[in-house]
Amino acid sequence: MKNLRSILPVRKSLTASVIFLTIAFNQVSAETILLKNGEKTYGTVIDQSTDTVTILKETKRQILAKSQILKIIFKDIKDEAELAKLFDAEKKKLNKDGKKPEKEEQLDTILLEQMIKENSYKAVQKRLALIEKYIDEQDSSWEEYISANRNPWEPVWKSAILPGWGLSAMKHDNYARAYQIAIGLSFIVAIGGSQAATEQHNKAENRLSKILFEDPVTYAQIQGSGITGASVLVTKLQSDSISEYNSFKSKENQYETYSRTGLYFGVGLYLIQLAQSYFLGQKWATHNIIQTPSGEAVKEGFNFKSNYMPIAAGSASNLWEYRTDLRYVSTF
Repeated sequence: MKNLRSILPVRKSLTASVIFLTIAFNQVSAETILLKNGEKTYGTVIDQSTDTVTILKETKRQILAKSQILKIIFKDIKDEAELAKLFDAEKKKLNKDGKKPEKEEQLDTILLEQMIKENSYKAVQKRLALIEKYIDEQDSSWEEYISANRNPWEPVWKSAILPGWGLSAMKHDNYARAYQIAIGLSFIVAIGGSQAATEQHNKAENRLSKILFEDPVTYAQIQGSGITGASVLVTKLQSDSISEYNSFKSKENQYETYSRTGLYFGVGLYLIQLAQSYFLGQKWATHNIIQTPSGEAVKEGFNFKSNYMPIAAGSASNLWEYRTDLRYVSTF
């Protein structure tokens, strides 16, 4: 593919051409279309078939049945009195079946075909101007984006530094945002789960320390106090302490599972977006490929080519040689 710098205009001339084309097309009068039901519409006729006529109305296509059309006048008529006269004159040409004579219909078809040829070119020019204007307004770097030389590994190292960056550089913004959000949430879950697990671990350790060192003293004091049912009370306190410890350990394991899952999921998505950046980057960089007149695909810049071939083609000799060519290719 050619380097588009030699094809695309610079920004100032592009803007000027957009304005010129838009004004030039708007200055062309639309057709006045009279319908058999007495109504009228305006539009630019761009196509026809055996039974229909296609018009461009306010940049939108509209298809009209020929059976509904009384007359297409190739100028923009706003005068109601003039329209009424034209409507009455054309109405008189219709037979009892509501159709025009065959010669009249053939003439209308020929005139319509001539007008379509003129209008189609103008319509294409206008649509192209609008598209260029839209692109110019939406992304001021589009020309540089299209014409820049591309390295297929650029999206990969960018995505390695910042997930989604490489995809965004290739204009895959939806993929980039999705990966950034998903990976970000995954690591938030991983970090949050790890912190919560650490907190539960500390609580479990504190509880275990009390069970081993503080609670026995308390239990001895309760049993030595002579309170009725002291043994039952001590048993209940011991059971509650062990249950609380087990609860802390259970939550710790649960949060660790959340943390590991978030980490694995985030790392997995990170690797996936790297792989996608690589495969999309290969296609993204294909515009650097240039085809020579002989049909050989080369890239702009230095090109190495090595071949292992017989010294004399078609000879009975078994002698082969290894050839390496170094060429520099540029587009202009």
